[in-house]
Amino acid sequence: MEMLNSFSTLLALNDDLWKILINVFSNWLVNFGWAIIVFTIVLKLVMSPLDIFQRKASQKQSRVMSVMQPEMIKLQQKYGNDKEKLNQEQAKLYKKYNVNMGGMCLNMLLTMAISLVVFFTLYSSLRAYGTEKLYVSYQELDKVYISAEAEAVEQGLTGEDKSNHIYTVVENAYDEQTKQNSWLWVKNVWKSDTNTSQYVDFDSYANYFNIVDTEEVKARELAKGRYDEITSIINQTNPGQNGYYVLIILAAVVSFLTQFLSTKLMTPKGQKMNMMNIIMFAIIPITMVILASTSNVVFTLYVIVNSIMTAIISTIIALVMKKKNKDKDDTDIVLSNKRVEVVEYSRNYKKK
Repeated sequence: MEMLNSFSTLLALNDDLWKILINVFSNWLVNFGWAIIVFTIVLKLVMSPLDIFQRKASQKQSRVMSVMQPEMIKLQQKYGNDKEKLNQEQAKLYKKYNVNMGGMCLNMLLTMAISLVVFFTLYSSLRAYGTEKLYVSYQELDKVYISAEAEAVEQGLTGEDKSNHIYTVVENAYDEQTKQNSWLWVKNVWKSDTNTSQYVDFDSYANYFNIVDTEEVKARELAKGRYDEITSIINQTNPGQNGYYVLIILAAVVSFLTQFLSTKLMTPKGQKMNMMNIIMFAIIPITMVILASTSNVVFTLYVIVNSIMTAIISTIIALVMKKKNKDKDDTDIVLSNKRVEVVEYSRNYKKK
């Protein structure tokens, strides 16, 4: 229970942190769509040293494991019926090749934990921020409508002149919001890239701000009337659905290609991908489709750009390591591991 409370506190703290950082980028770039793209690139570059360390360590251990595999098979054939003896001999083999399975698992778990915390806290933050932006954006239009209506009455406008004045003021206010909230074909980045409406529905809006009727004033009824007028103006200037499912499909395709490329780069030459990798090729794209369909465009853009950056960084790491180890084979790496073991043994011997 205490762990859950700590995680909830962490989520709450990161909600504010992510919101502040994203606002910094949006103030600079004006548009939230482009802001999240640049923000994701910067975030990935900041986290890349951890990724580089993990991939280098994993690749080196994988190559060592592929070299010691024949000896491992012999041990399994020789002591297959005696598990205790097999475990002892395997431990000796790991020591011989200086393979630290615990350290490798710890590095992997640490990297995974940090990545998951960033992913889920950002998901939570963007979801909450998106909901807030939707309601507040419409509330601003509602205030503009009330103000424009009062101005029209003050100026003595009636009939069509009054309607035209309100229409112009609301349209200008919506155009200002569009500069921040639209991105390419998507009308509102705080909603999903689907055939959903581009603005919040009235019942959700009214419940969010607790708009209820009273005996003196039919507040909800009046608000619903303004809502119909405002959405009518928006539909005239920006008709149609919010998006066309492009980013949802792209999120699935990019995540699959990134997973495939990363797995291929991390798998030693000549070694086949295991069943878990193959299963992940199916699970990850399906998960991304579900997330992108139920999340706003801002989070979907984060997923896509993050996947692309992962693929680029993985490829660069692989090319650098390939060039670095061009004159080395797996035996050289194993001998290097053994030399470390000899040096450590010599140091310990001298101390004695």
